[in-house]
Amino acid sequence: MAAPRNLRSEKVQRIFERFDANGDGGLNREEMSALVVAVNPRVRFSDEQISAILDEVFRTYAEFIEQPTGLTLQGLLRTYDDGAGDVDRDFDALSLSFPHPPSPSSPSAASSATSAALAADDPSTSSFVDTSFQARRPSVAPWTSSSPNHGIAFESTWSLLEDLGILIKRLRSKQIQNSGAGDNNNNNFDSLSEAGWSREIDHAERRIYWNESGPDYTLFVKELSTLRARADATAREEAFDAHMAMGRSLYEHHLFQEALASFRRACDLLPTDARPHFRAGTALYALGRNGEAKEEFLLALEAAEASGNQWVQLLPQIHVNLGIALEGEGMVLNACEHYREAAILCPTHFRALKLLGSALFGVGEYRAAEKALEEAIFLRPDYADAHCDLGSALHAMGDDERAIQEFRRR
Repeated sequence: MAAPRNLRSEKVQRIFERFDANGDGGLNREEMSALVVAVNPRVRFSDEQISAILDEVFRTYAEFIEQPTGLTLQGLLRTYDDGAGDVDRDFDALSLSFPHPPSPSSPSAASSATSAALAADDPSTSSFVDTSFQARRPSVAPWTSSSPNHGIAFESTWSLLEDLGILIKRLRSKQIQNSGAGDNNNNNFDSLSEAGWSREIDHAERRIYWNESGPDYTLFVKELSTLRARADATAREEAFDAHMAMGRSLYEHHLFQEALASFRRACDLLPTDARPHFRAGTALYALGRNGEAKEEFLLALEAAEASGNQWVQLLPQIHVNLGIALEGEGMVLNACEHYREAAILCPTHFRALKLLGSALFGVGEYRAAEKALEEAIFLRPDYADAHCDLGSALHAMGDDERAIQEFRRR
């Protein structure tokens, strides 16, 4: 399970202090670049990849950027709260330690200030970026999975998540015992972590399968309903925060039906908020319910566009996921429009460009497909699927020599 809140904040502070080389209280682009590289020791980033990651960080968390120093401590904490990195993994990867054992009852001044600021942050008005979708969470490249902002605003939500983590572990343990399986691709129970800029590129996501027909699962659902009742007993904004966070955790563990119930409850609480509609759409798509997913993404798009700049950072991913849902229903030309819009809104969104290129190839627009796929590869040179589709487009245009080169690069 993820670190308790105070310990988590102190770990972020230690990471921040390690890379604030000039001691000015902010992480500039050079310092942030060093952080990204250090917590991914086995990844060889290109200059373009680092630049794209930093552009996204500084654009997404502009409210936490102070000139000329850079990203503040509170901003770094927010990136971790949004699922852009795994605090425990990064802390260990950097071989950091505390000068003295951290005391849960005596958090540092910085931790207290940050916690207070987050507690005062209204989840209905906080800014956020794209998932992950993944997708959350979602297991794609560095910043496409840190969507939308799931910064947790209330201490009660952390307590619910800890209890939910216990329920999930218990369910998994019982199902392993009942099946006699040793692993079954389901041993990740960090309900607060998500793919992000500190996750290694091309880290393959393992599918988790649950037996939903047995008594263990029935008991899990019953106990989960108790947690939801605890959330509903709080004020509306606090309940919204809790249901969104529980939905995200359930989704990350591929408990898609239960995640959907949480996101729909969040939709009921704040129907004009784009985030729960977006997340409900991802859960529906994971369940194979493309038509319903499309409708939720359309609601998310409507809410985001009606809110001015409040959800501007989520718009690219809404367009991407809406495009995926449309393509799943055979509406490829409509999907192309949304992929293209996502790429316009976020020029570094290489997944949108790859999806656009693949869709254009599918409708015979080979030259346009070539351009989109080349742009995706420029942003991510090791994008195997993009190389493969580009090779197919080149072959369709009769350029077999270049096509062979692309196929060899995949």
